[in-house]
Amino acid sequence: MMCKNTSIILLLNLLTYFSGISGFAPSLCLRQKGTHTKYHVGTTSLNAENKDPTTSSSSSSSLYQDIPKKKPWTFGILTSGFPPQQILVPVVKFVTFQVWRLMMNELVTHDEQGRFVRESFQAGNDPSPLELPNSSDSGESYSRYKIYLGNPCPWCHRVKAAMAVLNLEGEIPVTMLIDDAEKASKGGWILPTPSTDDRKANIAEELITGDLAGVYNYCYRDILEEGEKYKGRCTAPLLVDTTTGTIVTNESNEIMILLNDYARRLPDHESVDLRPIGREEELDDATKHWFDLLWNGSYKCGFATSQVAYDEAASDVLKGLNEMNEVLASRPYLLGEDVSEVDLKGWSLVMITHTL
Repeated sequence: MMCKNTSIILLLNLLTYFSGISGFAPSLCLRQKGTHTKYHVGTTSLNAENKDPTTSSSSSSSLYQDIPKKKPWTFGILTSGFPPQQILVPVVKFVTFQVWRLMMNELVTHDEQGRFVRESFQAGNDPSPLELPNSSDSGESYSRYKIYLGNPCPWCHRVKAAMAVLNLEGEIPVTMLIDDAEKASKGGWILPTPSTDDRKANIAEELITGDLAGVYNYCYRDILEEGEKYKGRCTAPLLVDTTTGTIVTNESNEIMILLNDYARRLPDHESVDLRPIGREEELDDATKHWFDLLWNGSYKCGFATSQVAYDEAASDVLKGLNEMNEVLASRPYLLGEDVSEVDLKGWSLVMITHTL
């Protein structure tokens, strides 16, 4: 019930803000014939035959608080009864839902039934294998590539996991993006303070300062008109060739394939082979299967703007989780006895979903 719950939560927050309900709770009085015993539940007084009427307990034992002398100003809509609650609540629910749906449609693409549609914002086209690093005149070795990753993104997590498993964390520089939509000119990613290594590598300023939108603008500088900015979505993960100042690819699957090939060709480099030669079709079929059911299915749940769309996506996600659980109950990895790129893709999505 994601869609309905979201609108209700927003509604309650809005109503609570405007109503200013605070500090009101009636006492419960019980009287016994003949004894005139009176109990004030949750107050500071207790009167009985053998008690002094002025005797009271400490104020710290009270369940309630006094109305503060200074409190936020309110319209008093709910307490006044105008407009009637039967009209107010449906109107606020309708307006809140329409604003929320408009924001969701601005954020991502949907079909007429409110289903999330994942568009392709892929930059680069069938990239060539990455070049191995060359030593500089000083004898230091610098990679010509840089990867931009963001912690909140599971598509970035799979790339980061691949780099760790392939033992490439010291081979290709990584810029960990900061999620700050207030400072970003577009999207939500801004760049951290440039590292010493970035300065030593003589990388273009646009690739190490500002935000991710600035990186995209710079990489498309030869295509855009003067003063024009990149109009597509500025997504991560992003693999950039810092020597030419161009995008290699921003598609996580392609980045993982390129990284695995890169690690395989590095001299004297020991790592796991996440994409064994001869099993490419099997790996790609498995990726498509789990993507449709589970990985993209979770996004379809989160971005659904109708109950029907949410229920459909949720059914696929639950089916995918159950199926994955059954597969892993009979073998250590999704495709057999050895870890592969498919395992890292599944792990990154399941882990971040579990955390949320």
